[in-house]
Amino acid sequence: MRKNFGKYDETNIKSNKKYNLEGLPASGILRVATPGDYRPMACWEPRLQAYRGFDIELARSLAAALGLGVTFCRTSWQRLETEARHAAFDLAVGGISRTQERVATLTVSAGYLATGKTILCRRGEEARFSDLAAINRADVRVVCNPGGTNEAFVRRFLPQADVRLFPENAAIPGEIAAGRGDVMLTETVEAAYYIRRYPGLMAPLLQRPFSRGEFCFLFGRDFAPAAGQVDRFLASFRQQGMLQRLTDQYLS
Repeated sequence: MRKNFGKYDETNIKSNKKYNLEGLPASGILRVATPGDYRPMACWEPRLQAYRGFDIELARSLAAALGLGVTFCRTSWQRLETEARHAAFDLAVGGISRTQERVATLTVSAGYLATGKTILCRRGEEARFSDLAAINRADVRVVCNPGGTNEAFVRRFLPQADVRLFPENAAIPGEIAAGRGDVMLTETVEAAYYIRRYPGLMAPLLQRPFSRGEFCFLFGRDFAPAAGQVDRFLASFRQQGMLQRLTDQYLS
């Protein structure tokens, strides 16, 4: 396991943190969790010893709008939903898909960035992966991160593929480029980011994603009453052009 990947306090999972009548943390600090392995949304950058990305800046802006400070801590895709139910954090960010299952069983924000499932592969192999049926083969090594919607999609739609789980999502594009996998299952946002930075990678189905959805914030149990306030600020951020500015900065 990679060390020095942001601060995480295991005692948070039994937090007795107090909230005021508006549903905001009485401490004045918003606890924001992230897996921190999803560029360009939220990733721990060792050189800077800090989290960077679209969602990190958006979370900072939200905290400021709520009149709160912010602190970031680490979660994982496997622990994410359990920790939300146990109030281990106030808000989670970092490329979190707004799925029907999460809407039904957890508290999530309105969607703020459109995306969809697609693939990365090596340049020169684009014709090999023309659709899901062409990927759903025993001789295709599909690499994805464990515990999130990427793995769920692979298990549901690619049962015949040679599925390989890789714990650090941000390292998977390099695995594909190095030939240690054939396809990375990811979202269009991440695929578009990496084809700009890895000349040897392509996203042949970028304009024809397998699904369509949006990214959202995931609320910890005790912060869920503030969901309405958060959605109103997200709407105002869109109207003010902030979401477009972040898109231009991190996704263009």
